[in-house]
Amino acid sequence: MATKMTKWNRIQATIRPTMSKESYRNWLAPVRFSHVAADKRLHLVAPNSDVQGWVESELGSAIVNAARTIGMDIRSLAIETEAPEPRLVQRSFEFDPKPSPFNPKYRFERFVVGACNEFAHAAAQAVVTRPGQAYNPLYLYSGVGMGKTHLLHAIGNSLHRSDPSMRVTYISAEEFMNEMIKSIRFNNMRSFHQRFRTADVLLVDDIQIIGSKERTQEEFFHTFNALHNRGKQIVISSDSDPEAIPGLVGRLKSRFSWGLMVDMLPPDLETKMAILDRKSEEAGVLLPEDVRSYIATHLHSNIRELEGVLNTLIARAQFINRQITLNMVRNVVGGLPRPQPDGPGIDRIKHAVATEFKVPVAQLDARNNTREVSGPRQIAMYLCKQLTNASLSEIGRSFKKHHTTVMHGIRKTEENLTADEKLRVRVDDLRARLDPPHSSAYQQ
Repeated sequence: MATKMTKWNRIQATIRPTMSKESYRNWLAPVRFSHVAADKRLHLVAPNSDVQGWVESELGSAIVNAARTIGMDIRSLAIETEAPEPRLVQRSFEFDPKPSPFNPKYRFERFVVGACNEFAHAAAQAVVTRPGQAYNPLYLYSGVGMGKTHLLHAIGNSLHRSDPSMRVTYISAEEFMNEMIKSIRFNNMRSFHQRFRTADVLLVDDIQIIGSKERTQEEFFHTFNALHNRGKQIVISSDSDPEAIPGLVGRLKSRFSWGLMVDMLPPDLETKMAILDRKSEEAGVLLPEDVRSYIATHLHSNIRELEGVLNTLIARAQFINRQITLNMVRNVVGGLPRPQPDGPGIDRIKHAVATEFKVPVAQLDARNNTREVSGPRQIAMYLCKQLTNASLSEIGRSFKKHHTTVMHGIRKTEENLTADEKLRVRVDDLRARLDPPHSSAYQQ
């Protein structure tokens, strides 16, 4: 037999569709019904003061309205906290010890600077010189393995060397979220706030993790405000700019843009060769010129993969007691797992569009907004979104444009395809040549 729902269960069920599963589980589900007083006040019981405060501020009016919807004559709401049981009091609660959070290998002097990252490198050094004054916050974003974490650790290492008494806190966004959940569970948010809101410098890696995590975003918002209002430095890394993080609330997007946002691009050929020279020199290995050139020209993804291939080559050469040769590197690079692209790839699309519309490929990336160039550029952006798995930020980086420019280009192309039959046929034909299996699927 099904359990009959109480009035409080019905109130919860009314509100639940307006909340994420995580928020409901963390905040509304633990709250219990107590009683309705003579003054028509609904009394509820929360497990701790954090849940109490959040429900009062975020759901107070919703609860009263939901109660009235199911026929309860409620005028106001009161939420008390449970009396803590002695056996649950965590007097010795501490965060996981992190005596040395900064990797000693990640220093500025070991960061190879090229055209792709020189602005990020300079901004990070400016933060060390004038924390809280130069760029606050400093927001670094790029794809995986472009050196964001290296720069965050380099900032921490430099600040510790220059002033060991400075409170420099480094944490990944996932660790921040886990520490917060742990603090809520043991009713010890005061220690959590003490740790993060009293820092002189806060370095947060992979902030995109908190997208759609409502409670974590709420906590980080208040942490950000507390530090920024006191002139303390905040440095954040992400895989994309704030506007492209799914589920990130507007007020955090706004605050992340207060300081300086820097897009770190994939390394160009010269930078990759410089990285290989630096890493092989540090390892005490002579890298033949043909090997160096082969690695740099055949690996396109990121610095981390570049270093991984070099380390594999060094290990193999040492194991068989031989010099690194071109055949050896061909075997290593050829054996790397390669994700199978779902479409033709951004570079191929750009070349195909440029050929079709008779414009130089380089002009698609240039600051040329004449109609003859902007139209094909927008079509190329549209096809990149249709035929690849690349994000708007990734497409934007490939065109040296902001992701909002990509969004505008896609919308403009969709409007033009709807209004111009000849253009639609032309783009359909171009799409069919680029990606034959999907040629029949015109998406408006």
